[in-house]
Amino acid sequence: MILILLDTIYSASTKLKSLKNGVLRQFQNYCNPLINIILISLLLLLPIEASWSFPSDFNAVYDAKIKQAKGELTAELITNEDGTYSYEMTTYATGIWKMFANGMISEKSIFKKENNQLIPIKYNLDNSIKGFKSEINFDFKNNKINGYYKERIIDLVFEEEIIDRVLLKLDIINSVKENHTLTTLKVLDKDKIEKVEVESTLELETITVPFGEFVCIKVRHSKVDSDKESILWLAKELKYIPIKLIQMESGKTNFTAELKELIK
Repeated sequence: MILILLDTIYSASTKLKSLKNGVLRQFQNYCNPLINIILISLLLLLPIEASWSFPSDFNAVYDAKIKQAKGELTAELITNEDGTYSYEMTTYATGIWKMFANGMISEKSIFKKENNQLIPIKYNLDNSIKGFKSEINFDFKNNKINGYYKERIIDLVFEEEIIDRVLLKLDIINSVKENHTLTTLKVLDKDKIEKVEVESTLELETITVPFGEFVCIKVRHSKVDSDKESILWLAKELKYIPIKLIQMESGKTNFTAELKELIK
């Protein structure tokens, strides 16, 4: 109504033209800051998604098969109180197979997110079935890795980005989720820094596991010049948490895990 009235006055008298323009300028000067405040307030209410984003804390349980032995695999992601994260994968035999492989294999990585990268802090391996352990600390200020694997001392220097073998799976999850391309990564495996090639297929596959049926993206990864290969099927519906994992050697499958329970 104000603008219509001003237009009427303008048509009636050219002298009021400057008055109308002045009123409009005052109105705009008043509104612009108000609009900015409103927009900023609305933006603050919107959920913020980090550019490096993996699923929120979860505990996934899988039926596992190690060659002929039956077992269970758990994968758990936890946000720690100090802002770091813990990701732990544990495999153990079940049923009668406990008689032949009593114990478990547990791998745990403590890490943080920084500049869109995963920064490993500490890695632990406890293989109570075969009776050995590993503990590794990452010093990114000095680009050094120190610790031990079995009885072997680890004292390595690195120059490029590096992750441990547990974080490799989280890195793959995030890269698929964010549509990033992974080709070759530097991964600390046991007591060596290895080059790992990652390849995802463009075709979607429908996979059925005890937890249900899901449309998945298939991702392969293997060390350069190795006859061992791991394959993951990532379900978009579950924020790309793997629903199936297999490990192969010389074309033969020696490990399979299928999701049966997911707690988020």
